[in-house]
Amino acid sequence: MSASDLVTLTIDGKELTVPAGTLIIRAAEQLGIEIPRFCDHPFLDPVGACRQCYVELEGQRKLFTSCTTEVTPGMVVRTQNTSQVVREAQVANLEFLLLNHPLDCPVCDRGGECPLQDQALAFGPGESRYVEAKRIYEKPIPLSPLVKLDRERCVLCARCTRFCDEISGDRFIELYARGAGERVSIAAGEDFRSPFSGNTIQICPVGALTATPYRFVARPFDLSSADSLCQHCSSGCNVKVDLRRGQVVRVLARDNVEVNDAWICDKGRFAFRSADAPTRITTPLLRGRGLEPASFGEVLDRVAEWCSDARVAFVAGGRLADEDGYALSKLARTVFRTNDLDHRRVFHGGRAEALMAAAPMRTTYLDVERAGAILVVGLDAEQEVPILHLRIRKAARRGAKVFVVHPRRTRLWDVAEHELCRPEHQTYVLERIHDGDAPEGSFEARAAAALRDAGDGAVVLAGERLAEHPLAAGVALALAQRYGARFALVPRRANDRGLLRAGVHPALLPGGRRVGLEAERAEVEAVWGEVPAAEGRSAQRILEACAAREIDVMFLLGVDPLTDFPDAALARRALENVPSKVVQGLELGDLEVYADAFLPAAAWVEREGHVTDWEGRPQRFRPVRDPAGVARPDWEILVALARATGGDLGFQTLDELREEAAALLGPREVTVRSDAWTGTGRPQLLGDLTLFSYPLLIDEGRLSQGADELKAALEDEAFVELNPEDADKLGATDGGSVRVSAAAGEAILTARVTADVAAGSMFVPFNQPGLAANRLLSGGFVTTASIERVASPAGAEIEEEGAA
Repeated sequence: MSASDLVTLTIDGKELTVPAGTLIIRAAEQLGIEIPRFCDHPFLDPVGACRQCYVELEGQRKLFTSCTTEVTPGMVVRTQNTSQVVREAQVANLEFLLLNHPLDCPVCDRGGECPLQDQALAFGPGESRYVEAKRIYEKPIPLSPLVKLDRERCVLCARCTRFCDEISGDRFIELYARGAGERVSIAAGEDFRSPFSGNTIQICPVGALTATPYRFVARPFDLSSADSLCQHCSSGCNVKVDLRRGQVVRVLARDNVEVNDAWICDKGRFAFRSADAPTRITTPLLRGRGLEPASFGEVLDRVAEWCSDARVAFVAGGRLADEDGYALSKLARTVFRTNDLDHRRVFHGGRAEALMAAAPMRTTYLDVERAGAILVVGLDAEQEVPILHLRIRKAARRGAKVFVVHPRRTRLWDVAEHELCRPEHQTYVLERIHDGDAPEGSFEARAAAALRDAGDGAVVLAGERLAEHPLAAGVALALAQRYGARFALVPRRANDRGLLRAGVHPALLPGGRRVGLEAERAEVEAVWGEVPAAEGRSAQRILEACAAREIDVMFLLGVDPLTDFPDAALARRALENVPSKVVQGLELGDLEVYADAFLPAAAWVEREGHVTDWEGRPQRFRPVRDPAGVARPDWEILVALARATGGDLGFQTLDELREEAAALLGPREVTVRSDAWTGTGRPQLLGDLTLFSYPLLIDEGRLSQGADELKAALEDEAFVELNPEDADKLGATDGGSVRVSAAAGEAILTARVTADVAAGSMFVPFNQPGLAANRLLSGGFVTTASIERVASPAGAEIEEEGAA
């Protein structure tokens, strides 16, 4: 930054130099000077609504609001600390704000952590001259099942409405009327149906907006708090977890400008009860006459017997931490001598996947925020990685051109240009953008021009579902490389990127080293000893091998293939035919009838570790409470399993594990060129429709157990979306019942006829109440299907191939 970009000023007699354009209130913060404020928020545009942050400027006749006034060279600022005029103005303003504000701090949910309460004590008059009756409203007003409004407490700071306008784009609430009648309101009959609504509660400087799940639950002095990370998706959000008497009662966003700014989604905020769910199991179980309690030693010894000279495979989920993934990768290869381990649900990542495993932080949140052009393909960011969605919106507000290639319109519709196409056609659209020869004025031509103009300021974000197609992820990588853009293959689940880097993959070792390349394998063998040279089976092939009785022992770690894998019939056959099933997790669920042994794992709030977000950024989380029952961290269970089988992983503590892993998981300089080819030609349309599925943000997933208010606010019953053209051909009507038939099964669902889904395709959410869509799928999240109109009510019938 050059000297011409800096400004020197004086605040309360202290001189400092700051960048031009800095607000006075921010400059004062750098000196440790607190100027009281209510409407100001560092991640919202300045508005000067509350008038509390007055300062005096030398040479000016009136007072200025420090949250809206930028610094100028030689400016002399006096705050309430050095100016009696400012002090009196702030006292008067606070007295005015308190005229109609109820003095009910002892029963207000904000009591004890309320900025108005704190500032009235620090900067207020001490007592009020107002003795008349205060204004009252009906209370509380339910804006949604999650958010309640106590309108008489509102000080009209507009933080909540500005968040909805500037950050989330979900403009459900607004300031209505003027003068004494001005108030926060929502349209009649509407719900505050935003997946980011909880942020308005946290930034409210008074007790006007409160969270239904936390309302009247605890006081700040009742709570013990600790910093942690959200476990729901790959955003990597920093959070603060509050406990009362050992139970989680609240989760708040924690500021981190490099990751989540100051925001989290409502799932991260309100879906916190799974660790305390009544279905959780905290004791090891071993099947005798049934699943019976046993000690860890008994269960591990029996599992070791099953694994002796047996064919073993491992399937993991995104719940595991980085350390767990590393221990699992080493256990499978050095103790059980197998590369049959996987954590993925889509399997054609190719070179793009290898690049993500080898080179973390090639694309970051800040790169997205500062991008000049962004191409999003195969990713519904709001539903899959919500905080990345907010960063894309932030980039758009800064002038970035955003393009989305997807079979379904996403919530970026108001800031991005969409190209709706069938899932299998996304590769063709990418090819046309890559080749740069699309007709002038077409979507592809505009996207190519924007990427070309932005150069290294462009970003290509490919969702993991793109890896359904054998070429798509590679074409996306080739496109990014052609235009010099940054590239990221974005996973959905919390630590999928960390498990990929740790080598929980049939063809990749830690750090993205390829099993099949002797030189790269030798780097791992120098630390681990000999590892198998042949590539292993993917998760789908593991399940197929189990179904064919080619596997003797299957380990399931933090995953339930019956609900997580996109082929329920295959998962069921695999569980029925493999002789021994070992489940490691928080609960059994539908696996109870299949499991032969259960090993209780500690929840995230009960353990220490690292988790890697979609960027490849590892972040540390620490325990908030002791493990329930005799549950243990996953890595510790794996170390004990190795000992029980006569093996040794070479570490006994987390520090020893991390020291060893550091040698293999450091960033590697890799040159990866896409192995995809282009020029495959325009895909031909078939007679059947293409059914595609992915999980919505709020669904029936295990981590959402007990989040009843969240589900009431945002969860939908199972449905099918189809384009009006297809609906007209099939005679389907919006809100009517249709039968969706695929090779794996069929279901009767409510139809939503909308232009928001590409012609020739239909969308069924993966795991909503009334239907687990994997009953319709055959190993992938895309399949062919047909629709016919029926008279039966939706949800009345679900049939699967082979069902009785």
